[in-house]
Amino acid sequence: MAVNIDLVGKSAIVTGGGRGIGRETALLLAQAGACLTIADLDETSAKSVADEIQSKGGRAIAFKTDVTSAESTQAMARAALDAHGRIDILVNNAAVWTTKLFKDMTPQDYERDIRVTLFGTLNSSRAVLDAMTAQKYGRIVNLISDAGRIGEPYLSVYSAAKGGVAAFTKAFAKEVGRFNITVNGVAPGICNTPGAQGFIEGAGGAEKLAKAYPLRRLAEPIDIANVILFLASDMSAYMTGQIFSASGGYTTIG
Repeated sequence: MAVNIDLVGKSAIVTGGGRGIGRETALLLAQAGACLTIADLDETSAKSVADEIQSKGGRAIAFKTDVTSAESTQAMARAALDAHGRIDILVNNAAVWTTKLFKDMTPQDYERDIRVTLFGTLNSSRAVLDAMTAQKYGRIVNLISDAGRIGEPYLSVYSAAKGGVAAFTKAFAKEVGRFNITVNGVAPGICNTPGAQGFIEGAGGAEKLAKAYPLRRLAEPIDIANVILFLASDMSAYMTGQIFSASGGYTTIG
């Protein structure tokens, strides 16, 4: 008998949902039946994803969101509630990184990386918390990155920000479990997304980088979206506070 993940009746928010992993995740959650709120600073890309979902018979709205702003993420949550009546799933995907040695970074560089990547996760999580607590149900999935687990040169501040997200994931899960809210993280390695192309090319190209991975390829967005779908579903109902590596074996640690 086939087993299908069914998210019919669920409402999901994906931050940074306009492209890359966020886009693929939004499309996959919609395919499973969820109603989507595509949150992105780039309203045009968010609308493109929402339009694609609607063209396939799904329900989706686009909402311009600056995750560094608590006011903006609160407005995002209100828009999701107004459109879909509830918030069941939050995917904290929005992030930025500066590819430089730390000695070459400016305070503006690392403030930007931390504000979007770490503060964005905090702001978005707080924005949905009251709704999830009231309905006694929620699935929060944070994108961590293996950089946040083992550290990566040229990504030192991004590693620090993602390490903060990893610690928050574990602590927050302990706080909200009593409300039937799970909080988990997904840690990709390098993923073949538009935003990663500069890093990939600067490191010698995808073929060279893939040699560091036991599976001998970089991740595609769907590889990560599949893990997020599982964690957003009730198939993961007894898992919380965990970080799941989806890195093709790049980091074979617990």
